[in-house]
Amino acid sequence: GGIGMAQALGVILKGKNGKELERGGIELSKLNSIDMSKLDPRLKKIQIDVALNANNILTGPNGVARVYGPQKGANLNQVEEMAQAFDNFAKIVLKDIGVDVALIKGGGASGGLGAGLYAFLGANLRPRFDLVLQYLGLENVLPKVNLIVTAEGSIDYQTPKGKVPVLLANIAKKYDIPVVVLAGIIGEGARDNYTAGISAFESIMDGPTSLENAIKNGHILL
Repeated sequence: GGIGMAQALGVILKGKNGKELERGGIELSKLNSIDMSKLDPRLKKIQIDVALNANNILTGPNGVARVYGPQKGANLNQVEEMAQAFDNFAKIVLKDIGVDVALIKGGGASGGLGAGLYAFLGANLRPRFDLVLQYLGLENVLPKVNLIVTAEGSIDYQTPKGKVPVLLANIAKKYDIPVVVLAGIIGEGARDNYTAGISAFESIMDGPTSLENAIKNGHILL
């Protein structure tokens, strides 16, 4: 929910006991009041554009806890605890700030940081690829390109839902450029990406390994 960011910038978050929340997302379940009066005043003078996956929402059956929690290693009980914590967060934000973040596009991005940036800082939530294209001028380069190689932590059924490799493939189609994805994990529904425009994908793993070793040796495996 971006509460660590908010606390660092002066927002006071309290539970029913009147004490300020500790660090960590599960603390959202205790949230009872939000005091914005000490927010760093410099933030009122700047515009914040956030590049994110606009398909991610904060709450509900397709909320960030239920969609991404299991992928990040949370068990079913932990997923439901976080989902309820986000429900409570959305309720208190609506009560004290007057902003409804429960189902806004991009609200669930980065563990609900999108919702926090929107609620606490009035940020503009932008589809990340649109924002990246605005600054990179990618389409000026593509006419000279023969092959695109991109990457994804886990290529699976979620990749076509706004992840960068498929967004890149959508643009590459205009120029008939094949797109190859190098992934850490080939997950459930990975073949859906063929119909979404990906030409080929491959895991960089050379055998069964722990996540710790995969991260440590990522550059070698790649």
